[in-house]
Amino acid sequence: MSRWRRYGSLVVAAVLVVGVGSCGIRPGGDSGRGAGGTSEAGRSYGYGPPRDGSVRYQPDVVLVEGGPGAIRSASADGTTWVLAAGTPGAGDLEPGRIMYATSRAVGRVVQVRRDGGDLAVTLAPVTLTEVFRDAHFRSDRRLDDAALAYQEVPELPGAVSVPAGTRSPEDAATPIGRTTGAAAIPVPRAVDDPAIPVSASTVEAGTPLQHAGGDGATTLVAVRPVRLAPAGGGRLPPARERNFAVSVGDWEAQPYRTQGKLGLKIGYAANENLKVYIDFAMNVADLRVRTDVPISNGRIGSAATFAIDGIRSISVDVSAGAANGADDNRKVRVEVPVEINIPIPGEPLVYSNTWKFIVTTGLSGRNTTVKAAGEWAVNGTVGMIDGTLQKPTLSVVRSIMDSITGISIGPSGLAFAVETKIQFGIGMPAAFAGPYAKLVVDLGVTNGSALGAPLARCVSASLNAKVGGGFGVTASSVAIEELQKLLPTKLKFELESEKLWPIHRAAQTLPNVPLCVG
Repeated sequence: MSRWRRYGSLVVAAVLVVGVGSCGIRPGGDSGRGAGGTSEAGRSYGYGPPRDGSVRYQPDVVLVEGGPGAIRSASADGTTWVLAAGTPGAGDLEPGRIMYATSRAVGRVVQVRRDGGDLAVTLAPVTLTEVFRDAHFRSDRRLDDAALAYQEVPELPGAVSVPAGTRSPEDAATPIGRTTGAAAIPVPRAVDDPAIPVSASTVEAGTPLQHAGGDGATTLVAVRPVRLAPAGGGRLPPARERNFAVSVGDWEAQPYRTQGKLGLKIGYAANENLKVYIDFAMNVADLRVRTDVPISNGRIGSAATFAIDGIRSISVDVSAGAANGADDNRKVRVEVPVEINIPIPGEPLVYSNTWKFIVTTGLSGRNTTVKAAGEWAVNGTVGMIDGTLQKPTLSVVRSIMDSITGISIGPSGLAFAVETKIQFGIGMPAAFAGPYAKLVVDLGVTNGSALGAPLARCVSASLNAKVGGGFGVTASSVAIEELQKLLPTKLKFELESEKLWPIHRAAQTLPNVPLCVG
């Protein structure tokens, strides 16, 4: 019996996915295929920078030749890269310069050391415009299942945390978002803004996006002494062509791709007293990614486009149960340490999908259970077109209110928030740089006490959804804090703008009687 069948009777948490396929894009270049670059290495590390004159790089960028074939290994946190001895360009690497070996091995050099005959280089995040001075990235790409690469990052900085001293899902959201109020457990509410990146600002949809240039805002972060990953262990594993489950603290996560669906299953795996399961998915048809991003003199054009078409609906199926009631409740924040990437030979950047979630259970009474499922149609494009944030709408396909069931002595429920992001860019796993589009969804469900059933069984649900788009480095505050521990010098990078806009907000309690709504 699979682990997901074991979770099926009780279970919460979750998030989302996306990949993208293959068409054409300029600038090109095929340095990633040279010097022994294998398909496995390309899937894991991406491909090398173009050298055909279609791109002008910033003066401090060092192009390392050989593409993925020049990389011996990478550390499990994605910050340190070991290059083969004698690789052309590697001799020019020094702290302060930017290494561009492949689309996944890009960053500002903070330390270089010899590792036997090879070279170990530790990198800090950079923005797209710190690498490219003049370029124009254009494509219209359809999802291609065969191109998907599932890349685990075993020591992803800030992957899992449990905020101390929290009493509500809103408090639990603090490490990757802002709070808006209080809701006493055990009747949870949905989390607001669960995953706003460091660079976020909320602005009115339709307002042209302004980008920070060389004179834009910067963030300086004090860092602790370096902790370099040993060359012989703690390595980034090879990318895989098929989905797989990973352990994230006390949780297990499994991204998956089936016909017409991209999703992720998550279950609580620590013990038998608490069972939590969620299946959160995007239902898609002819999923496409459109990109038109001009960079001139180190600035992204204000009319840039990065848009996702083909998301037909989002669906969720959750269940949770606790043997000991409130004693088993949990709060967690997770950045899932698996990327779904599409590195394309001859292209300087890589498509990447990442996701994160927050979950809080509010179960009361022994042997409590809560189950719910729903689906909402997504009407419109997600992302930016000509610098304008698109604003799709949601409509109910399958009402979650009709599905809330379970057994509980007292009011019980769960709340979770999920962010899925599709990005086109370069850089390290914890701080990827480039244009992106994202969907943020938070959901809360509550099942009333069985003791009130003779009068009324109260159920309630809330759903809030936002869309976002932007250009720049995006990283959660928790990831930045963890990067501080890994890098030997101050972390400095420019923050660029994001648009985030609510597209749906709904809450309902049934039946509409004083016992339930009072």
